[in-house]
Order: sequence, then C-alpha cells, then structure tokens
Amino acid sequence: MVELVFTVNPGIEDIVSREAYGVFGGGVSRYSMLSGRVYYSVDGSIDYLFERILELKTINKAMLHIATLEIEPSYSFLGVLKNRLPRVLEGIVEFIGPGTSFAVTTERIGVHEYTSIDLARVIGDAVIEVVKEFYGRRPRVDLRNPSVIVHGFARENELIIGVLLSGPWSMHRRGYRVYDHPAALKSTLAVAMLYISGARDRQVIVDPMCGGGTIPIEAALLYEDAAIYGFDINPLHIRGALMNAVAAGVVEKIVFRVWDARRIHEVIREVDHMILNPPYGIRYGDPWSIRRLYREFLESAEKALRDRGRITMITTEYTYVHKVVKNTRLNIVHERIVQHGGLYPHIILLEKM
Repeated sequence: MVELVFTVNPGIEDIVSREAYGVFGGGVSRYSMLSGRVYYSVDGSIDYLFERILELKTINKAMLHIATLEIEPSYSFLGVLKNRLPRVLEGIVEFIGPGTSFAVTTERIGVHEYTSIDLARVIGDAVIEVVKEFYGRRPRVDLRNPSVIVHGFARENELIIGVLLSGPWSMHRRGYRVYDHPAALKSTLAVAMLYISGARDRQVIVDPMCGGGTIPIEAALLYEDAAIYGFDINPLHIRGALMNAVAAGVVEKIVFRVWDARRIHEVIREVDHMILNPPYGIRYGDPWSIRRLYREFLESAEKALRDRGRITMITTEYTYVHKVVKNTRLNIVHERIVQHGGLYPHIILLEKM
C-alpha cells in the first residue's frame, strides 16, 4: 500500500476523498477540512495509480508521499531544514538513481521569510546528497525535461514532500480554456459544485450566469445524457463559452444563449439544477447592484425550478442570500466555506420546497 497526497482547493477535501474512493475502488483517506490536502492510502502499482489519477477531476496535484515535517517561517530555519531533510528523504532513492534526471517544484501558502526558490534549492540539495550517499554518484538535475519531479508543498507550518504523479501543472488547468473569463471559476470547484448539487444524468442542468462556460462544460464532460444550458447577459462571454466548449469537444451537448438571469423563468422551466458562480460585490465594488441582482435572480429561479429542484451557488454574499430566501420557497439544505481566488466564499445549496 502506498500513500498519495492530493493538493486541493481548501473546503472540498471530503469531496476529493469520495471521488478518489470511487476512482480507485477502495482506499483509506485522512484529511482536515480547509487544509488544502488529502492523504490517501491505496494498493496498486505506480503505473496503475498514474492512470487512475488522471480520472480525478477535483484535485490540483497528486504525489507519492515521501515525507511530512514541521517548518518555521524564519529564513534562518532553512539551515535547520537542510540538516533534517536527508534523514526524512531516504525513500527518494526508490525513484531517483544516479542515471535519473530530476527537478524540484514547490508551492508555498502562508507567510514565510524565504521564497519558493529558496525552498526548492534546499530540497534539491538534500535529494542529491541522499542519492549520492546511497549510490555513490549524484543524480542529474534537468529543469526542462526531468524524468522525476520532486514536489514540496508548504502550507503555514507544514511541508509535504513527494514525487509528482500528475505532472508539473495543476490539474485544474483543463486545456480547453481558450477564452478566459475575468472571474472564471476553477474547473475543480465547478466539478465539486456539480457533486454537491446531486446532479445526475438525464436531468436539466442550467448555469444562468455561465461566463466562459466552465460549469456547463464540466457538466457535459461528466454526464452523457443531461440537458445542459448556459446563459449569460454578455454576448462576449457567450461567444467565449462557445469557443471553450468547442475546445473541450462538448459544444454539441450544451445550449448557449444570451439571456438575463433575472428573467430566467421566461426562457426555461422545470429545471432540476441551477449551478452558478455569480458576481461578488467584494470584487465588483458595487454591493447594492449585486444584491439587487441576487434578489431578482432568486425570485426568477424559484419560478423556473421544478419542485425539489436545486440551486448550487458559490458567493461571498452568503449573508444576503440567507436574508432573501426567507421570502421564497427555497430552503438552504447545505452550506460550506471554500477558498477561491484569495477569498473565502460559501457554496450554498438551495432546494425548492
């Protein structure tokens, strides 16, 4: 059994754990909510794990866990870390030998006096020392095309080191985003919202403020026979969403149309799920107009939903949503905090009673 570490958007650790269990057909996870990481122990060869990891749609990166250790934010701690690392990285020789090229990548979340480059240098030096000690020769550093990537993920006072299985880029970059909406939702969060919504195949799924189309596109990639619609008041965004859907190979599975979400009931009814990333007042600098948009949209959405139909939305205006729904048939059945774009919005799940 090997232990994997998934880096994720904080707030969806439980969803990642359930998705991993479904993909691997078993395994044991451990995580803390809002930590941004999930540890997952599972049986299987490296080749098997590599293939299955590519099926995960809610993770940013995946690595084979080598070591976890506590760190301090001071620059002087790098000297302490340099002395500690060779003892905890002994397992790296299973993946890196004298004929293996490698590189080190790092991520840092939190306040530290040292940079990610400083951290990568210390980890790289430790890897070279361990491999040289074990094999008698040092490995080759190749920053352009390494055979193995050692990744360090530093979050606050913890450093996780592992061998990347998911490649150097975050898996939330799907590759289909030809048009980049200025307030685009991460694709990993879009999938998490689809899971939270309870959406299933052969249902009507609508994003009434679709922007560049991330939510409808991810829905089309998940569900074979769902009826999927993307609306936006801005023709530029609809054209961009169409471009992205073409790049993703799902343009024939989605109906895109220019329309005002505040009048969504006029264009579609008996909707099973509305899933959306509406604008935030904190970003647009005009909370009053944003709140008016929310109120008018929710009033219209209530009319468009079938009974027991659901709205899943991510927003920083969660307090106002609580206030508005008191005067509707919409009940809040689930709510959670996530991290996105440096903010801590809530994902709210509403159901029409």
